[in-house]
Parts: sequence; C-alpha cells; structure tokens
Amino acid sequence: MAQPKSKSLWASMFRQRERFSLEELSFLYETLVKHPVVTEYNKETIVETLRSIAELMIWGDQHNPSFFDFFLEKQVLAQFLKLVSHRNSRRGGVGVQILQTLSIMIQNTR
Repeated sequence: MAQPKSKSLWASMFRQRERFSLEELSFLYETLVKHPVVTEYNKETIVETLRSIAELMIWGDQHNPSFFDFFLEKQVLAQFLKLVSHRNSRRGGVGVQILQTLSIMIQNTR
C-alpha cells in the first residue's frame, strides 16, 4: 500500500539534518544571522547555537576541513563580534558563551 502524499510532504519538510554536517553548521550560522540582537526572547537560542557551533568546529577540525573553510568563508567570527558588541550581550549568558566558544575553539583546534 502506497504512503499518502501528505505524509511524504510532511516528512520532507521536517527532515532531520545530520548532526555533524555542513548542513547543520550552515543552519546554526543562519540562526545567528536571524538573531543579530540579543533579547530576553532569543537569548537561550543564541547561547545554544554558539555552543553547538563550537562542538561542530572541534569535530570538523578532526574529521572534515571544510567546516573551517565554511567558518572563514561566512565570517562566523564577525557574527560573534556583532553579537558581543550589543549592550544586552555583555551581561549574562551570551557574552560568557561567546568567550567559552572562542576559548574551546582555540584550545582544541590543531
């Protein structure tokens, strides 16, 4: 029996990305771009996005050099700077997470 088209449509719309992939890194980058200013409503999203970027960059350093190429090409570090330059980012979790992300990346990349 064939699957209804609506189910395959939904499945394609909500397809999961592979965790350690350029597609996931691109998704995380786009999340940062969509949230250029830190607010109470997006603070947790930004912190989790930064944490995940650090994790993917460490994995990419060991398994796939194109992750670092993506990081440079998209100027992800500039996105970090934009986030931390906003007054709301300096207090609380976002500023701390940016520092932790940079520290982790510097300490763990070859």
